[in-house]
Amino acid sequence: MNHWTLLLDGPCPGGYNMAVDELLLNQRQQEFSPPSTCLRFYQWSSPTISLGFSQKAARTVNFEFCRTAGIDVVRRITGGKAVLHHQEITYSLVSNDLGFFPESDILGTYAKIARALQTGLAKIGLETEVASGPRVTHKSPRAAAHPSCFAAANHHEILLQGQKLVGSAQRRAGKAFLQHGSILLDYDAALWTRALQGGCGKEGFPQVATLRHHLQRLPETAFLLEKLAAGFAETFQTELEKACLVEELEARARTLGSEKYVAG
Repeated sequence: MNHWTLLLDGPCPGGYNMAVDELLLNQRQQEFSPPSTCLRFYQWSSPTISLGFSQKAARTVNFEFCRTAGIDVVRRITGGKAVLHHQEITYSLVSNDLGFFPESDILGTYAKIARALQTGLAKIGLETEVASGPRVTHKSPRAAAHPSCFAAANHHEILLQGQKLVGSAQRRAGKAFLQHGSILLDYDAALWTRALQGGCGKEGFPQVATLRHHLQRLPETAFLLEKLAAGFAETFQTELEKACLVEELEARARTLGSEKYVAG
């Protein structure tokens, strides 16, 4: 039986969250790093916008509103559009195990992770579908240019009744990769609208799926994490071994998070 590491982090600052993902990737892209996979679930200690690595912050973020509302801004090492991390569970998967994830099969990696997410979500009663290609998830003609990740679904992102529930992004580094994404628990449309540039007006803002809306309640976080983790274990036929970030790596993440990831 294969063994993966499982990290369950509570709410943490945005810079720290991004730094941990980067350091886990860096560990596995080293030339002689043995094959290993880490599945991590985390949340955010305060509302935080994460920008795709090439997004223009000044064109995307309403900084004046964010400062007033206490919304932090960080930049991801993955691509894609902006996400307001607020009422969500974030997953990340980092691996250099070519037995599970062949280096050349990027879309195949997305597809496998999507199946694991679907399996976990099914365990809480949600029957989802996977986007087969780029798809606009709301009817606004401004969808393609909208700064929000949830304005459209790309290959193998998770939809619920045609609306986006999970947005994901990936970065490759040699034989290793990082994929992380947001699973929406709830959605404060007014906050998203005011925090992002070009988001003014409800008609121009994405409609999304959330766990609260479709389940009529929010599951306990521990229960939700258990089922999501079980979806990965079942899909990949692996055992998940809970672990904690080693002290040295945690300290490096706190330093890197404050020095590198704050955007402004």
